[in-house]
Amino acid sequence: MRFLNKLSIQSKLLLMLLLISIALIFITGYMDYSSGKTAFTKTIFNQLVILRSVRAKEIESYFQFSKNQILTVSESPSAIEAMKTFKAAYQKLETQTLNPNQQQQLEKYYQNVFIPELGHNVVDGTPIAETYLPQTSVAQYLQYHYLAKNRSKQRQNDLENPGDGSEYSKVHQKYHPLFRNLQKRFKYNDIYLIDVDSGNIVYSAEKQVDFATNIGLGPYENTNLAKAILSIEKSRDHSLIIIKDFEPYRPSYNKPSAFIATTIFDGTEFIGALVFQLPIEKINGIMTSSGQWEQTGLGQTGETYLVGPDNLLRSLPRQFVENPNQYYQALEKNGLDNNTIERIRRLNTPILVQKIESSALEQAITGKKGTAIYQDYRGIPVLAAYQPIQVGDFNWGLIAQMSADEAFAPINEFTRQLLVTSAILVVFFTPLSNWLARLFVRPIKQLRAGACRIGSGETDVKLNIQSKDEFGELAVAFNYMSENLHQRELLIQQMKQENENLLLNILPDLIAKRYKKGEQAIADTFPNVTVLYAEIEGFNELSAELPPEQTIRLLNEIVSAFDEAAEAYGVEKMRTIGNLYVAVCGLSVARVDHVKRTVDFALDLLKLITRFNQQQGTKLSLDIGIHCGPVVGGIVGKTRFIYALTGETMRIAYAIHSSPRQNVIQVTHKVYESVKDLYPFEQIGEVEIPKAGVIPIWSMKIGGIKSSINVNSSLNGASVGIID
Repeated sequence: MRFLNKLSIQSKLLLMLLLISIALIFITGYMDYSSGKTAFTKTIFNQLVILRSVRAKEIESYFQFSKNQILTVSESPSAIEAMKTFKAAYQKLETQTLNPNQQQQLEKYYQNVFIPELGHNVVDGTPIAETYLPQTSVAQYLQYHYLAKNRSKQRQNDLENPGDGSEYSKVHQKYHPLFRNLQKRFKYNDIYLIDVDSGNIVYSAEKQVDFATNIGLGPYENTNLAKAILSIEKSRDHSLIIIKDFEPYRPSYNKPSAFIATTIFDGTEFIGALVFQLPIEKINGIMTSSGQWEQTGLGQTGETYLVGPDNLLRSLPRQFVENPNQYYQALEKNGLDNNTIERIRRLNTPILVQKIESSALEQAITGKKGTAIYQDYRGIPVLAAYQPIQVGDFNWGLIAQMSADEAFAPINEFTRQLLVTSAILVVFFTPLSNWLARLFVRPIKQLRAGACRIGSGETDVKLNIQSKDEFGELAVAFNYMSENLHQRELLIQQMKQENENLLLNILPDLIAKRYKKGEQAIADTFPNVTVLYAEIEGFNELSAELPPEQTIRLLNEIVSAFDEAAEAYGVEKMRTIGNLYVAVCGLSVARVDHVKRTVDFALDLLKLITRFNQQQGTKLSLDIGIHCGPVVGGIVGKTRFIYALTGETMRIAYAIHSSPRQNVIQVTHKVYESVKDLYPFEQIGEVEIPKAGVIPIWSMKIGGIKSSINVNSSLNGASVGIID
């Protein structure tokens, strides 16, 4: 305290300002660091949750598609007839045997082709041909003619008839192109028809070494395919679906394979099973975004991966794909045993080899979802979002994660810059402040107060400094600057609001938000929306009789009324072209009832046009066409852009809207099926549409509608007309 008493007021003020400045810098820096870290953590977690949900939806959609497809195929007449004829033809071969030369060729195929390739993917022990040679005469016969006799893998897959003259080959020639095309188009590893009662694989599209063998006996009896068939055999329920998780499958050279199986019934008679062999590559493609991690928002270290209930990987980690050597080094550093690392090197994949253990994964596999910060399988701190994915009767754990270093890099850089800047400012301003403090302390306080007000967002700031020196001039300049800022702020706000309104008039809300964030090439596919085309009949004739100003005023009145109705029903106007009004529902906001909303909107349009006629003394009418389905939407143009929708759904909706009658609503079969229980319809004919073919058209019976929408009585009895 004695030291302070010896200092002048100016020195005390200087010292106090320096101490306060330093303290404020560190306190503000710490608060900014803490709040910044919290905000960044929340942002990263939100991003990871979104990515996690997207990947989970893709995986679930893939399996749902496979389930729907296998059920559809199993119930098709072709599959049922194929199962019956393959079984019968297979049984007829039970008396067929190979001669010694043919038997020798079959053995050489296993020794020289299958076993060497299998050996590359088997770590434990050395496979021998005798273990896998088919034991039954039928299997030997078919494998000789379809595998050993045709060494080329391409020829094995596409071979329809080996020319042995058997009934089986005739059946195979008839049905193989169907199943082979299905396999190649949807990239299944194999498609099987299996006689569940006997366990015989009576047909295989890929012609692996399990072809024609008995899945319940021999080297494949403990495989996941055999387990799937055992479950089918025990249940034998119609439309039963069994999914078996990925396991190494030796007929596929020990590569990871999963199977989805279902029953085949001929009427009420159970006749066999249809099985798809699922590829691990599809799962990898989804989880790795086909290598596009940064483009999908995962940055430089983020990744998503799957882990099975056995805690083994079901998809490839990002670092293994991008830099295997660094991946192995990270595993060694984290203490993974050398045997496991060597198995990964030998098999060139950690799938079904590397075990992942973490609290987040345990939560996911037990059916819970959430976020966490922990050390991952490499010993690296990560931020992660996790959730379960139910596949069949088991759960996979899905993890979306990003390294903590990358997540917190901006806040760490901010802290470093803050410390450096603080040190420089303290050193630089100490002598300068000592020289200027005495001269500027009083007017600077006023200037500082005014500047703080501007910095806080207040632009209408005026300083009252009466001195005639430079401070006075500075005050005049400050006031001038403040006034300019205030006027510019008002102008900016006005222009910003005008731009905002203009953008929202051109683009849907969600697209406008994306465009404002900087996206330029915006194009999306919308799987299911409802499109409405409404043409104002008689308006062109009316406009020819009116002055331009009155024409535009009437058209604006009609369109404005339509717009208000569209907003009330959650329908989005896309554009108006003369007397044509185009709208869509389910685009920006996905709606379960988008078809019903559009139909209700169409009914309200009829009511509005009738009211307009009554008010204006006109005789206008509407032709309305409604269709639902997928569309593609995107921004078209550069300087004068629009948001355009295209696709077959748009063409069909446009093609069906015209009618020779007045005030009609015409819909397609898809729309009719969606709302037929809510509104009365009558089928009125068909219309041929280029590239879409001939489609049936339904007309809404306006007078028979019993709903909350009170259509004007002048429309009662109106019906849709169309030229057959």
